[in-house]
Amino acid sequence: MRRRPLSDINVTPLVDVMLVLLIIFMVTAPMMKEGIVMDLPRVKATAMRLKENPIIISIKSQERIYVGKRRVSLNRLEGVLKQVIMVKGRVPFVIEASRRVPFEVVVKVIAALRRLGITKVGISTISEKRR
Repeated sequence: MRRRPLSDINVTPLVDVMLVLLIIFMVTAPMMKEGIVMDLPRVKATAMRLKENPIIISIKSQERIYVGKRRVSLNRLEGVLKQVIMVKGRVPFVIEASRRVPFEVVVKVIAALRRLGITKVGISTISEKRR
């Protein structure tokens, strides 16, 4: 009796490897959150519901301004925002300002957004419930 070669692919090892990778990614994904550490004010407010991902403008002490993760001076802010609008379109912007930042700096950032015609601007805070 002559044996024919087995031509089926055994997918069991492939499924095992994929399940292990899935578990690894599920465990490590929450740890990969990157951003800028901010000391946001605590207030009673409801969360904003946005349909699109906003562009985050972070303002730290000593007038350090970040658009996303890119550090920008106040003088160059408007030009950088123009570039962002050209690439991403009219998306909402959210301002995260440390509580140590003078209000004047926050107003200057809002004024730069207004000069570019941006009307969807949110202010990020930390809920008083999250202590």
